[in-house]
Amino acid sequence: MDGRLPRQPEDPSPRRPRARLAAWCAAAGVVLGTAAVICLAVGAVSVQQAVALGLPAVILIMGGLIAAAIPDPATGRRAGFQTGFRVGSLLSQWRSVFRQRRN
Repeated sequence: MDGRLPRQPEDPSPRRPRARLAAWCAAAGVVLGTAAVICLAVGAVSVQQAVALGLPAVILIMGGLIAAAIPDPATGRRAGFQTGFRVGSLLSQWRSVFRQRRN
């Protein structure tokens, strides 16, 4: 070995820009929802118009939270592989325990 570190696979979609976009979506939803409530309280809009302003706000907030919670595809694959590996090793340990009890 020449002392170099192994190559890491390039991540086509880094986590940071996606999280930043999710935060912006959630913030825009909060601003839109707050504007709808203030306009309704002041009497500038009717209840139907406030609901019409509030629905996109809810969609933006939920979309931002979902996008922030779900990892990018590379992280999802890595986590899925690690979880499958743990389950497989746990299953083999259980099998060995049950085989020993039968004998």
